[in-house]
Amino acid sequence: MFHELLQTTRQAPGAMASGPHTGLLDGTLNGSLCGILRRSRLTQDEVRGEISLEIVLDPPGHVRLPLADDEIIDRAVAIQSLAGRPVRLLTCDTSQHTRGKAAGLQATKVPAKDPGPEPDWEAQDRTGNGTRAKRRERQAADAGTLKADGSV
Repeated sequence: MFHELLQTTRQAPGAMASGPHTGLLDGTLNGSLCGILRRSRLTQDEVRGEISLEIVLDPPGHVRLPLADDEIIDRAVAIQSLAGRPVRLLTCDTSQHTRGKAAGLQATKVPAKDPGPEPDWEAQDRTGNGTRAKRRERQAADAGTLKADGSV
């Protein structure tokens, strides 16, 4: 799973980002495989538990599952059994959230930054604005410039 987390911070093939994800991991782990991300604390309004971070390497001979989401859930379930306590899966993906819950994880769906506007389901006859719709528009425009005999 660490590999998947780092993949989200890559800026170019082979180049690691120095953004908040890797900086936070580096600072917490400090060259080790485990660390404390946040100590527990008690405020007037709430109790906040400790957040620990540990890199758990795959066992020798482990073969990754074809889908990254399935691999993440599989590894989280394996870690949960090793830890002897619940593991929380945080995801923006509804499908991964559902599969994580079905696998026995404490899954939390966090909102995406900006999911964009909802589609207009009432206007079913309108064409879309995605890649296919734009390709169709270009093809129609190109076809409109041809004369009846096929010349331009």
